[in-house]
Amino acid sequence: MAREQDANLAEIIDKIRILLTGDNSSASEPASVVDDLLSARIQRLTVLAQQVFGDEAKAQVWLTEPQPHFRGKSILQLASRGDVASQIEEALRRIDEERIFRDPRGLEP
Repeated sequence: MAREQDANLAEIIDKIRILLTGDNSSASEPASVVDDLLSARIQRLTVLAQQVFGDEAKAQVWLTEPQPHFRGKSILQLASRGDVASQIEEALRRIDEERIFRDPRGLEP
């Protein structure tokens, strides 16, 4: 099951890389340091989004669909800049932490 999830994540990352860079070359070709950083950034954001949304498909839609509030750019297009990616990661982490620490019955501690 973990291998299947890793394969799905790798496929999503490759599709997103193609969307962001326009590069449709094979993943077997050597990647530059920039591509490696972008891949790592996409993977972190994808994992965080999946945690927050609780669903791989919902996370993928949120990450890749054009967002009207961001001039029609997707979250991942915005995340091509490192500083913006860090802000998105931090926001996702905070949302996830709030959900984790919130009482499941909706009661305050």
